Amino acid sequence: MPAQVFDAAPYAQIVRSLFARTRRVVLYGPDGRLWWSEDGADALDLRAHLEQVLALMRQRDVTAAIALARGADPSSGLLLPVGDEDKAPLAWLGLIGPPARLPSDPDGAALAQTLRPVLLLLARDVAAAAQLRRQRFASLQAAEETAELRWLLATSSQAGRNVGVDRLEAALDACASHLGCDGVMLWLADRQLERMALRRPLAAPELETLRRLARGSLAEEVASRKRAMVVSRLRETPDGDLLPWTVIAAPLIEGDENRGLIMAFAQREVRRLSPRDARRLEHVVPRVLAATAIEHDPLTGLPARHVFEDRLRAILAAPDANVCVIYADLDQLHVTNDLFGFAAGDDVLRRAAKLWRDHAGIRVEMASRFAGDRFVAVLRDCTLNQGRVWAEAVRQALEALPAPPERTGLRVTASFGVVTAQSGEASEHVLATAEAACKAAKDRGRNRVEVFAQTDASLVQRRDDLAIFRDLTDAFEQNRFVLYAQPIESLWDPTRVRRYEILIRLRNAAGEPVSPSRFISAATRYQLLPQLDRWVVARTIERLDAHAALLRSRHATFCINLSGQSLGQPDFADFVRTTLKSAALPAEQLVFEFTESAAISDMPAAQRFIERVGALGVQFALDDFGTGFSSLAYLKSLAVSALKIDGCFVRDLLTDSRSEGVIRAVLQIASQLGLDTVAEYVETEAIADRLRSLGVTYGQGYAFGAPVPLETVLTELADAPPSTPVQPARVAMRS
Repeated sequence: MPAQVFDAAPYAQIVRSLFARTRRVVLYGPDGRLWWSEDGADALDLRAHLEQVLALMRQRDVTAAIALARGADPSSGLLLPVGDEDKAPLAWLGLIGPPARLPSDPDGAALAQTLRPVLLLLARDVAAAAQLRRQRFASLQAAEETAELRWLLATSSQAGRNVGVDRLEAALDACASHLGCDGVMLWLADRQLERMALRRPLAAPELETLRRLARGSLAEEVASRKRAMVVSRLRETPDGDLLPWTVIAAPLIEGDENRGLIMAFAQREVRRLSPRDARRLEHVVPRVLAATAIEHDPLTGLPARHVFEDRLRAILAAPDANVCVIYADLDQLHVTNDLFGFAAGDDVLRRAAKLWRDHAGIRVEMASRFAGDRFVAVLRDCTLNQGRVWAEAVRQALEALPAPPERTGLRVTASFGVVTAQSGEASEHVLATAEAACKAAKDRGRNRVEVFAQTDASLVQRRDDLAIFRDLTDAFEQNRFVLYAQPIESLWDPTRVRRYEILIRLRNAAGEPVSPSRFISAATRYQLLPQLDRWVVARTIERLDAHAALLRSRHATFCINLSGQSLGQPDFADFVRTTLKSAALPAEQLVFEFTESAAISDMPAAQRFIERVGALGVQFALDDFGTGFSSLAYLKSLAVSALKIDGCFVRDLLTDSRSEGVIRAVLQIASQLGLDTVAEYVETEAIADRLRSLGVTYGQGYAFGAPVPLETVLTELADAPPSTPVQPARVAMRS
């Protein structure tokens, strides 16, 4: 017996009191649904008449419907509208009278008039009951929405607590947990991206069946419906066997585009998913789409760089971690971009990403597109050799990729770096090491795999350079560079003026000094020398200009080293000229020095710089002279005033006759050209005496003084008496 919507028993009693011969009273809703009867059963003999009345109501002919309802004979049954006469009834009161009509029995119209007060009271109570039902429904709906909101908040909260796991993975995990299902699968067709969160292990055939469903029939069905659907009896094909799952599939719709689907599944006999679960799954869709956009590369669908870095950091924070990191860089992708356009380059990246994904087997924890044409993977429980084998397999697969017809002849190749890492290592250090190995693979011919080993000096240097490079970029912003100066002493003429070489020093973020050889190597490799040179020139002139009068009275000369990278910049001479012209410091008190290799590599640039800056009175010198005698033919083309003898010949002057022979040759050349000579790395008085006897003009090294802060030198000059030079300074130096 169906539940009664409204209790009309009191009204039935009133009707019987007014019309004692009534055999049956029923109450129908406005749509014809049975609301109440004395025995709970429908009055079938009234049903045909009711359907005729409802047909007129559907035609919006209320007057005709009411007339038809009242016009029947009470003995066969009539319907009395409950409510206002000129509006659609709130309900229909059905009456069936005696089978044989007496003369005293009223007809339908008279009976309706007699029962009018009863119908008005009934209308009031029906309206109140309807209002109460609406309030209860609204309350239930609000409770349901609150429950769903709490569910969504709990899901989001759980996702936010996962450290080292990307947000998309966390959202799927939390969704599966709060739905209490076996798992949740995501399939983004436009990116060929599949992600899965499982709460219990599934066999490979089961996973493959679910994968086919998500990409096939279910995907098509939810795409056409554009809403979530619950499938309790699931078959892969219409005539296939019944599968053991109940499934909810919700489309991933962004704008008007269907991106794919999200699917929750559970064992049918254990957990039956419901429409309420479907609504909850739909609530997750915006979060999934947002996480996909944030956490994944839009071109390839691979996890983004920050996701990979977070995951690697979490792996290395765990005890007993033992992983390999594979760093790959596509070779000469710019050739494809230049010849066929960026769309072709994007196609290469997508194909490489698909192959990268396809090789992400059981050992691969995560594979990512780092940036541009670089890809990274982390392999768990992996030795260095196993990582090398994996990288070699991917390299060969990339090389074997067939080129599209329009790009025949172009191959896709990549250079790989492989490094191992254990618990406690810094992820930044590990990635820098892997990148250094990858760059070494490029330097050594491309399309190859290099593994990082501490015995490979060039790889270690590259790794260290990369680490220092990152610190260098911060050092410029944080002003962690310091100017030092080291004295240059006349070896045999005490009347010559004071000379100093300007040196740059770096302190790391902790305030500790960094070896010049380390950060100069990194600055050279990563093209930061022009920035360093500009900083030194500007800051040196600024500091010396504040003491211009003092330096003029002391006739002190300061030498500044310039790199070949700076000489090659067309606007560098303009920068130096502008800086000098804005200062009161006499240009004659500066000497710019560059190596002979830098001069020879771009002789026109060196000549232009000397001509333009030399016009202001600055002098010039060649550094590290003697290591490249190919420069001898160019000496007459360079207006320099001094040659600096490379320290490799000075250190073993007393023990190697060939070093002395080189120094004698340099002295002979300098004498013929009227140039001063400077010997660097003069560490002992014995070496200084020998250089003095050979006729070298100047010496610099710890035998005469260590580098000290420039401010210390300026203080010492202020305390020293004025000097009168015999000749202008003509020497430069490089440590």
